[in-house]
Amino acid sequence: MSNSTLTVMILAPAIYFLLLLLIGRFSARGAAAGKDAYFVANRTLQGVVLFAAVFGTNMTAFVMLGLAGQTYRLGLTTWGMLVGASVLTLPVHFYFGYRCWLVARREGYTSPAEFYRNRYDSGVLGLLAFILFGLWVLPIIMTGIIGGGRVFEASTGGAIPYWLGALIITAVVGYYTTVGGMRATAWTNLLQTLVFLVFLLFAVVWVPAVSGGPGQLFDRLSAEAPQLTTRSWGTGGGWGPALSFFLLFSSANFATPYIWIRMVSARSGQTIRRMATLYPVAVLFVWAPAVLLGLWGAVLIPGLQGPDADSVIFALSSQLFPVWLVAFGMIGLFAIVMSSMDAQTLTLSNLFTVDVVQRYTGITERERIVRYARLFVLGLLLVLYVVALQPLPAVFTLSTFAFTGFMAFFPLMVGGVIWRRATRAGALASLLVGEAVAIAGYFELYPFVLGLQPPFWVAIFSWATFVVVSLLTAPPSDEVVERFHGTWDRVWRQHPPAGRTPAPEAPPTPVATADEG
Repeated sequence: MSNSTLTVMILAPAIYFLLLLLIGRFSARGAAAGKDAYFVANRTLQGVVLFAAVFGTNMTAFVMLGLAGQTYRLGLTTWGMLVGASVLTLPVHFYFGYRCWLVARREGYTSPAEFYRNRYDSGVLGLLAFILFGLWVLPIIMTGIIGGGRVFEASTGGAIPYWLGALIITAVVGYYTTVGGMRATAWTNLLQTLVFLVFLLFAVVWVPAVSGGPGQLFDRLSAEAPQLTTRSWGTGGGWGPALSFFLLFSSANFATPYIWIRMVSARSGQTIRRMATLYPVAVLFVWAPAVLLGLWGAVLIPGLQGPDADSVIFALSSQLFPVWLVAFGMIGLFAIVMSSMDAQTLTLSNLFTVDVVQRYTGITERERIVRYARLFVLGLLLVLYVVALQPLPAVFTLSTFAFTGFMAFFPLMVGGVIWRRATRAGALASLLVGEAVAIAGYFELYPFVLGLQPPFWVAIFSWATFVVVSLLTAPPSDEVVERFHGTWDRVWRQHPPAGRTPAPEAPPTPVATADEG
């Protein structure tokens, strides 16, 4: 690598990081005013900022590294994940996201653990949710640190080694997340979303343009790697794995705590519904290019093994793009890595501060709460950086393991919203059974019958346990039913969907009546 190329590859991300730091500093004003300001931006997110906050957060390193790398290894089987991520996102966010926003706005909830604790009237469930959310979010944050370090090392020819690249990414994310909280992560997500969208769309046009066209690339794929058009996970045939990963990416999304928190940060119910409508379209614009680039990489750069396959998009750009476009691709990879790292780190800080520190110490001073939150962000990122320096599984493996764990929360969320009879015992039993199945599946402690992977079995056993145990135990108290279902029923009666016109915005308390219709 020439000195001029190396200079570009160092200077370009430096400018980009400076922009992120400035956004973080600008967003810091008012962030220390209390937990609502720091964790949910006083529930004022709307329009493209809310969309970018939700979408950018979900587009983790899994997409540009894990998804492309898995497509490189296994082919078009990964397309089923895209379908799952798109099809059910709209109704889930449109209906359940809106209802969670209603009750969170009324009760002042800033974390899903608060929601579960109060909906099921169980302090044990709230604490268990905090622990399990932490268990599953940590691997996803580490994929960001790992991805950032690998990109730096590959793009600079080792001039910036993995450990230093990972440290730079961690430090930048740590700064703007610490000082600005939700507002900083939302505005940086807007910039990051624009960057990686533009890069992926540009790359999916450029690669075939300089390689003989898409027709020639697919002809080569059929001739040189035909297994990539038919191969699937598991040993039980294509439909089993396809169904499993469809369930994973259609249901685990909203069960993640960082998406839940961003949903309840919205200014209005209308804002949530507009975001839910746009989200599936945006998924197509990101996942489809990642899948195509992974496929084309299999014939243009064959032979990548293990974690190296995760970097196939960057390998393509470094071989086929001019240096300025390679630098832009590097920034695009950083954007997608950092847009999820910040939200997930802030989420764990939220859970720790609200569900542990505030609940068990009784601290109510707003400044002290935010101080604890900021210290947690810094401490967590430092620990995860050290862990990320150790040999770890591929990005795809870490991500799917984590999302399978999140699936166990889906019955609690959906059942808690639509079923008055859902009970504390049903929620606890369902969560424990679902998580046990997820962990046992990761270690292959049971056979994958018909090729059905752990996400399928988590869904089956967690839902069955939730329903059966709830029916066999005492129903929730009238007070709990009224606090949640009473709120939803009143809004539904006052503002039915058919022929609804926007109402004036509601105050945060005591009962939101604004755009709730």
